[in-house]
Amino acid sequence: MTTTNPFIRHIIATDPLPPPSSSLYEYLLAGNGLFIRAKRSHLTVQFPLSFHTVRDLPDLHTQLDISVPTIPEALMTSMLLEAYGAWLTPTGPLESLFHFTYADDWILTIPEQERTSVSVRPADIANCPSYHSSFVEIHSHHLMVPKFSRMDDEDETGFRIYGVCGHFQKRPSISFRIGVYGHFFSIPASLIADLPPGLHDTYPTVTPI
Repeated sequence: MTTTNPFIRHIIATDPLPPPSSSLYEYLLAGNGLFIRAKRSHLTVQFPLSFHTVRDLPDLHTQLDISVPTIPEALMTSMLLEAYGAWLTPTGPLESLFHFTYADDWILTIPEQERTSVSVRPADIANCPSYHSSFVEIHSHHLMVPKFSRMDDEDETGFRIYGVCGHFQKRPSISFRIGVYGHFFSIPASLIADLPPGLHDTYPTVTPI
């Protein structure tokens, strides 16, 4: 193991692995490639960043431990109605931003935000409590497909679950991914939310996590 940054650890995989450290995240070099591992309240993840054969090291596998209940359908419906309203507003279409925080129960917050037809962000990130406490962050793409953009990749630099919904006019859909400080891994919606009827998950049902 080598350490060049107190917030990041670099580990050569062993069998068994040592438990996750208190660092922000860890890079793990394994027999089947490079993995990232991180832990926060209610969420522990380990997933591949790239695949490559490295001789004489043990293989690693994807591990996702999400220890919160799924977001209730009623809250997802409330989110969707707000996103539809921003899409259909006379000054729109506008994107919308939503924060879901978990503390014994789920809380949906719609923070003060700066919206355009192609972007949305908190009006004042430094003074936005829900931004700092949220476990799940979702934004809308209204008519566009719910695919994370390059701008989303640049903005979503925390450690939480991110979602994007869109395609409202044709087939309302949503995509989810885990973000670990700029590294991303797609997940099925069923791991984090109960979707209302008519909102479709884009995650490939035939692709294992």
